[in-house]
Amino acid sequence: MMNTLNRLAPLPAQRFLLAASLLFWCGGMHLYWPNNGGSGLSLPLNIVAWIYAVVLAGSVSVLLPRRRWRLTLPAVGFMAGALILTFLCLLTPVVWKTEALLVAGALLGGTLLYLAVLQIPLTTHVLTALLTLIWGACLLECLAFVYQYLHLPGVEYWEFAWWRSTRPYGIFQQVNLMASFTACGVLLSALLFLRIHGRARIVIGFACVLMGFVLHECQSQTGYLSLAVGEVLLLAIFPSQRRTLLRLLVPLAAGMAMGAVARHFLSVATVDHLTSSHVRWSVLKTSLALFVERPWIGWGVGSFAAVFLERTGRFGLSSMSHPHNELVLWMVEGGLVGLAGAVCFIAGGFWLWISGNHWRRACLVAALPVVIHMLTEYPVRQSTPHWLLLILLLRCADSAVKRHRLALPATDFVRVAAFIATLAFTPLLLLTLQTQQRLTTAERQSEQWRLAESLPVGGWLMATRYRFDVEMGYLQRYQRTRDARWLAPVRRWAREYVRVHPDPNISFTQILLAQQQRDMSAARRLAARFYLEYPNDRRIPWLQDARRPFNQKME
Repeated sequence: MMNTLNRLAPLPAQRFLLAASLLFWCGGMHLYWPNNGGSGLSLPLNIVAWIYAVVLAGSVSVLLPRRRWRLTLPAVGFMAGALILTFLCLLTPVVWKTEALLVAGALLGGTLLYLAVLQIPLTTHVLTALLTLIWGACLLECLAFVYQYLHLPGVEYWEFAWWRSTRPYGIFQQVNLMASFTACGVLLSALLFLRIHGRARIVIGFACVLMGFVLHECQSQTGYLSLAVGEVLLLAIFPSQRRTLLRLLVPLAAGMAMGAVARHFLSVATVDHLTSSHVRWSVLKTSLALFVERPWIGWGVGSFAAVFLERTGRFGLSSMSHPHNELVLWMVEGGLVGLAGAVCFIAGGFWLWISGNHWRRACLVAALPVVIHMLTEYPVRQSTPHWLLLILLLRCADSAVKRHRLALPATDFVRVAAFIATLAFTPLLLLTLQTQQRLTTAERQSEQWRLAESLPVGGWLMATRYRFDVEMGYLQRYQRTRDARWLAPVRRWAREYVRVHPDPNISFTQILLAQQQRDMSAARRLAARFYLEYPNDRRIPWLQDARRPFNQKME
């Protein structure tokens, strides 16, 4: 294996890129870790992905020879966008600062990874090998999807909730993420089919059948749209290969037909997208109205959920953490400044397209499903594998012909920063993974009361969740001892928590706590707010019952 790696990648940085990518994309990414859902660093998959990114960026910066780092025009655009959006994160009001700093970290970390990988020469063999590894990750996830779909023995490995008629989701635990990842795999199949000859093409053909099946059974509008747009662009990029590309659609269509037959015989439910489309339109209109109110620097990074609920709760839309469009999200939370930062990223991608050859443009097309996911679902940083997939494919699309170079002092600064970040964040992320597993165990066993009150080092990057579990531990102590002193810190915490993370369960708990402490005026006020924010909540009849103490008129 080492001999093969040495032939493919003669430079140390090239070999490390391929070796680390092999371990992550075809190994560590597919290992399931127990979790209770969520996004960001609440998911072990995202933590493992960041470990890969940090180690890759730091190691490459050391392995590269000491010379001025090259800087392409698209890289300048990405750096400018990241710096503008990070500036907005630093300007965010204190109440949302914790969330904003995590966003800034994701932006700067991704940009640093892009700069580091940009320094690695991607020869024909290295480029093909890297694309193949990413394609292999898509293929492995499709195999996991089919395993879950058929409910084969051992499906409990993923804690797959088959009894709820859940659509399979691979390792991602969210169907649209699985669909966009699979769409990337389909487009990479077409790209590799044109680059590779011989028996490997047979494997790609069978993979297209599998990916067509998975994409059809995901029942994701995002997946369908990504595939349709991507295939049209590939036909435009490779006019002399149109017949080959059209033939490759045959196994893809065969896989989709197999999915339709399997859905019929297995009585799998068909998803109705009409309601969700209507909700998306309502959210978009409200988001644009919020942008008009504060057009310059927006409401603050991390503020969308709270501001949106305040404006739309009475209409029954309930809480929503994002507008299902990352561009709109930056418009609301960052105003025109946020839009300018997003435009820098778009301009960088546009320049990659107009300056690239057909192979580099094809790499951009392969990244298109992630971009479409950003514009139809939630922010890409919430799924780190998708974020890293986008970064690597953008790097594959970047040209080494026209470039500038950083000054040597600036290069040394970036290299040292990358190395220090590796030394600091690798152990921190490992501790975060350990803490995430502890929290998951405590939550499942209802033993949050065992958690230490002070925030451990492993909880720094997931402070909000750790604090949540500590407060739930206070409630557990109260239930066991009936000592009212445990309720006071929970009330203080809940008041701040719902300002950042609107949650009907926490808002309802606030009412119960006020009632338990005989603060009827506060209970009445909180109940009135609950009616406005969550008018469709099933607990409202209970709250409105005249027998509730806070509903009784004072004499």
